[in-house]
Amino acid sequence: MKASGALGVFVVGLAVLMIGVVKEFNVALLVIGGLLMLGAVAATAQRRRTGPDPEVTLRPGGSGRPWRRPKG
Repeated sequence: MKASGALGVFVVGLAVLMIGVVKEFNVALLVIGGLLMLGAVAATAQRRRTGPDPEVTLRPGGSGRPWRRPKG
């Protein structure tokens, strides 16, 4: 699920949850709204990035950053 689709499902779940609150805490609407919101969050949390790992170094300096070479 794309992020915009998950956001739409989350907003609909939030709206259903709010309607459940307005209708004197209708338990069925609260549960449906909560499940929609939980499902949207779970769907986006399971997405994985594809592609190469970013080039990150935790050491100061390196050939790509001569201005950060240790003094010695």
